[in-house]
Amino acid sequence: MKGPATSSCGLRRCSAPFSGPQLSRYGRLGPRVGLASAGSAGPSGGATIPDCVFSREEEDDGCYDGPEGVLQQPTPSSTSAPSATPVNPLNAAAAASAAGAGAGARAGMPRVTLVNAASVLTATAPTQSGTVPEEPTQPLEATSSGAGAERERFDWFAQWWPVAPVELMDASRPHPFTLLGQDLVLWRDGSGQWRAFRDACPHRMAPLSEGRIEKDGQLLCAYHGWRFDGKGACTEIPTARTPDQLHRATSSPRSCATAHPTLQRGGLLWVWGQGGPGAEEAAAAKQPYLPPEIQADGSGAPGVEAPGWTFRDLPYGHNYFIENVVDPAHVPVSHHKVAGNRYTDPKPFGMEFSRPLSLEGGFEFRIPDPWRADVAESFTGFQPPAHVRIQQNHTKGGSTILALFSTPTRPGWTRHIGQQLRVGGGTGIAFFAAPLPKWLFHSLGSVFLHQDMVFLHHQERIVAREAAARREEGAGAGATSPSPSSPSAPVPPPKYFMPTGVDRGVTAWRSWLSTFAGGDVQWAPGTPPLGPRETDPTVLFDTYHTHTKQCVVCSAALARMRTVRSVARAVGLLAAALAVAAVAVRAMAAVAAAAAATAAATATVPQGVLGTVVKGAAGFFATGEGVFVAMLAIVAALVVAATNKLERMMHIYEYSHRDNH
Repeated sequence: MKGPATSSCGLRRCSAPFSGPQLSRYGRLGPRVGLASAGSAGPSGGATIPDCVFSREEEDDGCYDGPEGVLQQPTPSSTSAPSATPVNPLNAAAAASAAGAGAGARAGMPRVTLVNAASVLTATAPTQSGTVPEEPTQPLEATSSGAGAERERFDWFAQWWPVAPVELMDASRPHPFTLLGQDLVLWRDGSGQWRAFRDACPHRMAPLSEGRIEKDGQLLCAYHGWRFDGKGACTEIPTARTPDQLHRATSSPRSCATAHPTLQRGGLLWVWGQGGPGAEEAAAAKQPYLPPEIQADGSGAPGVEAPGWTFRDLPYGHNYFIENVVDPAHVPVSHHKVAGNRYTDPKPFGMEFSRPLSLEGGFEFRIPDPWRADVAESFTGFQPPAHVRIQQNHTKGGSTILALFSTPTRPGWTRHIGQQLRVGGGTGIAFFAAPLPKWLFHSLGSVFLHQDMVFLHHQERIVAREAAARREEGAGAGATSPSPSSPSAPVPPPKYFMPTGVDRGVTAWRSWLSTFAGGDVQWAPGTPPLGPRETDPTVLFDTYHTHTKQCVVCSAALARMRTVRSVARAVGLLAAALAVAAVAVRAMAAVAAAAAATAAATATVPQGVLGTVVKGAAGFFATGEGVFVAMLAIVAALVVAATNKLERMMHIYEYSHRDNH
């Protein structure tokens, strides 16, 4: 029984339970914090990002090769009262003298500490010579110079997140998707608009992703038949006895599905991180970030070659995806034989910050001397909440841009969306520029992704275990162990040892995360924690459930591939049967002719038959028909072997650096 046409469930009216934190959960805590660029360094001329980072204070071990301008906690014996001028924590010089640096430290070599950048707002003036801090031209902005100054916090839920390339989605069915720990269903309604609902029918919490999109463009819950329009309003309850009962039920806000605002732009489907009342107004006040080389319809701007987006669900978290792609030093080593050579390409290179660290602007750094000989300079930038842009300007002209997105789905998983853009004939990574069918390009992309994934999946869990151990140590010492789900809980930074300047991108990312975003992704309440390390390669390297099954291009190609393989097998069997029949006919004719020619043939028939068969086969395959049949059988066998291998890759692609010689 259908409800009245006037029954609707706008976001303002619907007060269904919100699946994530409410919009008012965080207020505006203060002004934006910035980072001085490298070119604006003070008289000391030091680096903008510390070269050597530890998770906690340790003595110098003599390996540090960078400048002394390292983020360091001041000690009472080596500092004066806090300066009234706020200073960028990442550009702050060491404020302790050699005498006050602690026992065992060499003069002039500071003890190195990674301080939570969120807690560092002001500089401390040194009292002894030799410890003059850098004076950035763009200091931190703060509401006050005191240690308790509040500042603006990044709200993970009040963001537009890219969830999928629209052209790769099957519009005929609903799709489950998890965003920041919130289970959603993505579907396209009768008006052609993609929608995102909380994946729970308000009736009995059955997953709407198991439902159907009906001919009228509404979403049907396949459990009891409730229907919902694109705004989340319930339009039909089959078990309602009377029209009045149906009207009263569908007029209740409790009958509404919780809707998240959606947007189609740049060929991508974007979903707002919050749903329910107020979400639509908040989403309308903010626009998603799209690379300027991509037009609203997803095509490249004039002069830009844009092959199209691809996606993949990766078994490691958003933090580690961003950390990995802002680390240019790993490329020739991890991507050996694909994007470099681990033995000849690694070298030192400079990194200068070209965009200050800030809440909304992220950061960007320039490499004036890249390791690739054909690249004149490169830029790598992070744009919150999800985008990393890697631009390489080539010595022979033209540029290539890796446009990469990462959307956190659940702890230990992220949705990656990306493509390589070419501007003015840029070459870039040859693999990404190869003229391949989309399905083959998607499948072969696993080679590149798995070269990093085999590290990052395990790295994330190793770091998590280390952090848990440190929390337990702190709790055992009498310290309060913060709840990881608390938005104000300090997240211990990874215990990394980074003694060279090529890791400044990693330091910048971790500093942005710590300063503005609480040190970690904020998950919806009730989100399951990070899982253990996966040791089963069929699970870790699964490509079917993480891409193929969800991609209309690849799933269609897989179906065609199976059909081609079945035909190839049939052709191969037919060719074999034709060859056997032709040889048999020739052999029988030869035996009959020999028997008629001599009366003694009976005694020698067995030997003559075998020889005749061989001669008959040789004679057949020497003819045009025989060659054709043989080639047909060989081609059929090759097609079967190739489709078997490709289908395997579209399901599982195992990778090991130990075997990449």
